[in-house]
Amino acid sequence: MANGITDPKPWLEKLGPSQVAVFRRTARLLAELAQQGDKVNSNDIANVILADPLMTLRILHDANALRSKRLGSETGTVQHALMRIGVNAFFDKYKELATVEEALSSQPMALRIAYRLLQRSFHASWQARDFAALHLDIQAEEVEVAALLGCITELLLCLAAPETIGKLQRLRRKKSAAMAELELLGSPLDALQQAVLAAWQMPEELREMLALGQQPRPRQIMLRTAFEIDRWAEQGWWHEELAAAYGDLAELLGQLPQQVARIVHSNAVHAARAGAWIPAPAAARWLPMLPGAWPHEPEDEEEPHQEATPAASAKAATAADSSMAHPVPNKRIFEESLKAIENHLDGSLTLTQMSAQILRGLHSGLGLSRILFAMLTPDGTRVKSRFTLGVAADDPLRHFEIKLAAKDMFGQLMSRMQGVWLNSSNRGRMWPLVHPNLQQLIGEGDFYAMSLFAGNKPIGLIYADRGHGNFDLDPATYTDFKLLCLQAARGLAKAKPG
Repeated sequence: MANGITDPKPWLEKLGPSQVAVFRRTARLLAELAQQGDKVNSNDIANVILADPLMTLRILHDANALRSKRLGSETGTVQHALMRIGVNAFFDKYKELATVEEALSSQPMALRIAYRLLQRSFHASWQARDFAALHLDIQAEEVEVAALLGCITELLLCLAAPETIGKLQRLRRKKSAAMAELELLGSPLDALQQAVLAAWQMPEELREMLALGQQPRPRQIMLRTAFEIDRWAEQGWWHEELAAAYGDLAELLGQLPQQVARIVHSNAVHAARAGAWIPAPAAARWLPMLPGAWPHEPEDEEEPHQEATPAASAKAATAADSSMAHPVPNKRIFEESLKAIENHLDGSLTLTQMSAQILRGLHSGLGLSRILFAMLTPDGTRVKSRFTLGVAADDPLRHFEIKLAAKDMFGQLMSRMQGVWLNSSNRGRMWPLVHPNLQQLIGEGDFYAMSLFAGNKPIGLIYADRGHGNFDLDPATYTDFKLLCLQAARGLAKAKPG
């Protein structure tokens, strides 16, 4: 018995590497991007791929397969996979994609299950990436990808063995999941998944993250918690198991369980909005419900196929939004960040490590939700997004970029080290000074921004806000924001490259 599987070969013949179908939306959006020619960038492509576990699996497999022909390390992120394959080669390779909807057109129950698995994977990946960012994991996308692939074996079963996945869902209601999986698959699903991931040439780090039975490390704790939240949220947000999950995560992130709960709820709402195109109920749908018994779930064959509309998902997300909050400011963390920068003005930290200290102070210390650190480009003509925290994968703010010599508000901000707080009292005067392209990226909300200089040489710019909800910025936080930015400029001037 290898990896807990009596004989994996029959299943790997069905579930192993192939030109597996992707979801219809993925095929459509990639076809649209292909028409843009040189205007398209890797971020646009990655955002589409990272909403589809099957497409993510395909590109990582193909990128890692090239490793046998070219020296290089394994890649566990979509961005790195795109770099290895190349944008033009990517569109040539994937210009004709079969779709899940076509493949399962005669298997409506399997299609419903596939949509549910997609919604779960999408929600879990959203949660996991934010947990990784809060944990200052500089490769948060690796954790996001692992969460997105958490249900990949079941998704492959939907396509390769639709009758089996239906039987498995029904059998799990009658006996334990482990017994159901052993009876139908010949092994626990986790063991089969490890064999499937290895067959698809997924990197060892990704496979270890998803081997949740091993000694837990921070990434495994974040993934396990994301999966548990996703699982129990399907039975309402008041299940006692969720409290235990929040406790584990709170210990890892150094926050109170109630703070973690607010973060998780906020992520669920954002995931519901971003995934409104998925025809399956989002976890945030149940946030407005009060504690109580959860009704028995009917058998899949008896369920009418009702596709979730964007309006329905948005309604659930809006109803839940009143319970959302920005990160709770923690003065101790703010002071720790200031001190950490002060203690490392000897050049002992890399740029990435110094930036992590700065982002932690802004996010956890000052309670700012979306934070962007933009740096001067090597040619010295532009300031472009380099590090972000709390900025979703599909948030336009990720594409922040300005010309150093621009005449708009941000260009003027880069003329010397100075800050700005855009708010209701100055919006009429200041907002028109923001370039229209940046207005679209930022959205109409209050924000802080400050340029960073080393002497008279520009380094970059920090932008921060509390989202576009009802969470106002305030004068005291602005004062602390400027203080941290001043300290950040000192630290960045001394940081080593890397």
